[in-house]
Amino acid sequence: MPSDVSRRNFLTATAAAGVLLAAKRGAGASERLKFEVIGNELRFGGRPIRLMGVGVGDPVYVRGERPLSDYALLARGWHCSAVRISVHPGHWRQDAERTLALLERDVAAARAAGLFVIIDWHAIGFPGRYAEPVDPSWGLPLDAFASDEALALDFWRRVSARFGDDTGILFELWNEPVYDGKLWRSTGEHWPFLKALWVRLIKEIRSRSDAIVIVAGGRWAHDLNGVARDLIDDTRVIYSWHCYPNEDRGVASRWPDSLGGLPAVKPVVVTEWGFSRDGDDAIRGTPEDFGIPFTREILEPLKLHSMAWCFSSGATPRLLAPDGISPSEYGAFVKDYLAHSWRPQT
Repeated sequence: MPSDVSRRNFLTATAAAGVLLAAKRGAGASERLKFEVIGNELRFGGRPIRLMGVGVGDPVYVRGERPLSDYALLARGWHCSAVRISVHPGHWRQDAERTLALLERDVAAARAAGLFVIIDWHAIGFPGRYAEPVDPSWGLPLDAFASDEALALDFWRRVSARFGDDTGILFELWNEPVYDGKLWRSTGEHWPFLKALWVRLIKEIRSRSDAIVIVAGGRWAHDLNGVARDLIDDTRVIYSWHCYPNEDRGVASRWPDSLGGLPAVKPVVVTEWGFSRDGDDAIRGTPEDFGIPFTREILEPLKLHSMAWCFSSGATPRLLAPDGISPSEYGAFVKDYLAHSWRPQT
């Protein structure tokens, strides 16, 4: 989702290197363990696991002035087991070296705090079909969400080489695929086109890493219809889903219809969800009309993995109040949900 925070200053790559060393020292034991996919269950070190946490945005823009101590806070105070860290394609195209250094800094801090990390290529659209526009007032590059296959291949080539040996890191191939920006129903008709691209990107990753790869369906990652009948032929692929209040409001069985039965077959990670009482129509909702029914009727019964968006006072829907410290109304809801959500017995 878009962000209205201003441009941020950057920390140096030198700081990233120091935190990375600390992370390697602190995460040594867990790095001997590994994710496995058994049917619709995700396991780590042979034990069932549920990835529960928040998206923190990207290290260049949303997190430009956020402290690295956020990750320890999320692990201890917010009961997170994982975080989702994004990279905007426009930042990668503009300065890949700097973006990678900042990504290393945040990934290292998250791993040092004991968190699993989902690295997300934050593209919105589909090559040659649709590209999400950027409001110039946001302060992002105008190609921030660029849907360019060659750029994505370059990103995953370098990221899989850099992070592919850390068994606590998962790769989310593409944030929000959009094949047709005018289609607002979950038909599943674009899955074959998306799947073909995902297979090409996965091939690039597999030459360097057997990390868990997370892939999305169409319609801004909300349409998983047809996927269960046409899975990607890779035992270490799982699936993502995004859900906001504007999706099929008032339609009976709207959420199960868009999931297409996939949670019964493969692990599904809701890598974005959220609401805001005063947000625009896409995210406008309350605990009563979205948060409670979504968590009680979908996330918990289906035991979906969950990353609420976004741990920021700027990127919407905001988990943090304007002071950048206190939870917003939505943040308080998510924090309480994470504290009481079901986790597998270990």
